[in-house]
Amino acid sequence: MFLSSYESSVDAKKRVSVPASFRKSLGGDDGIYLWPSLDRPCIEGAGNRLMEGFSEAMGRLDLMDERRYALASYIMGEARQARFDDNGRIVLDGELLIVAGITDRATFVGLGDRFQIWEPASFEAVRERNRALARESLGLLKASAHRPDLRDES
Repeated sequence: MFLSSYESSVDAKKRVSVPASFRKSLGGDDGIYLWPSLDRPCIEGAGNRLMEGFSEAMGRLDLMDERRYALASYIMGEARQARFDDNGRIVLDGELLIVAGITDRATFVGLGDRFQIWEPASFEAVRERNRALARESLGLLKASAHRPDLRDES
């Protein structure tokens, strides 16, 4: 699971260190998948498990459904695989850097099953908005909290 937020430097070769806890969450994968976010000025990232989940979910859609094609061409077609070097770094694709406005610093933000990579000031600008929306949305978590199934007690 991808948790917490970390800031890293981006060197002249466009290399950035992926947080050690994120690498550990990948369960031995030798790299990550990155693609431009559909709705935010950042890079989305994940390991094999989420990409396989996306593929399975898309596979359940009708083969001729335009939405299936749109999702597949955007997520799978825009994804780039980045392999770790011996120091746990990856090279960020130049096009992705432009989309996210990242130059010399990057903020990794854990989202559980995936993560995002932001230009630090851009992330700070949305952090308070996210906090306010999360506060308003807290009731959604209460409604889906894990509770013992009371039906099993009969």
